[in-house]
Amino acid sequence: MIREKQVKKLYLALAAAPVPTGIISHYMRPVNHAPRLVSQDYIEGWHLCKLEVLECKEVPWPNADVERTYNIEDCGWPSKKTAYECRINLLTGKTHQVRAQLASIGAPIVGDSMYMPSALAAISNPLINPFGERRKKYLSDNDKVAAMAGWISCHGKEPNSAVGLQASQISWNDGGCCYEAGDPWWRRGHA
Repeated sequence: MIREKQVKKLYLALAAAPVPTGIISHYMRPVNHAPRLVSQDYIEGWHLCKLEVLECKEVPWPNADVERTYNIEDCGWPSKKTAYECRINLLTGKTHQVRAQLASIGAPIVGDSMYMPSALAAISNPLINPFGERRKKYLSDNDKVAAMAGWISCHGKEPNSAVGLQASQISWNDGGCCYEAGDPWWRRGHA
């Protein structure tokens, strides 16, 4: 059923910045290790990644007790008053897809020590991402390879604690069979 796209999976993501509703598409580099690099432009051989943001609502940033309980890494995001809870329908299923796509649009997932540093780097220097909207033009393949290595180095390490991402619902048979997860960790401690 999964292979035949008869299973629907919804995710909740806690983003550090607002995410527009609608379909977000990228192309992901077909390399089987992290970080996963994405481009808004088509690149031959890269895999299409699509997700649909169904809803994005402002919520309080997790309080210090919740962050401590779930060992949430402080990744240096400048504003920690509000976060944005997004309900996402995953239209394709690639490893790290939601994390990489949200970070690439400047809305990384709270606690994501791998992708939030790259989002911060791209905010402070939009030319650093060789696949970004405001990327440099490269004179040679060697320059582009060097830029890609530099971009990879802007990413952090894989988180060893919770991140703001939860598989929240799975259904099949047109919703006839549906299972939902409990509240995500970031809602705990809020009234």
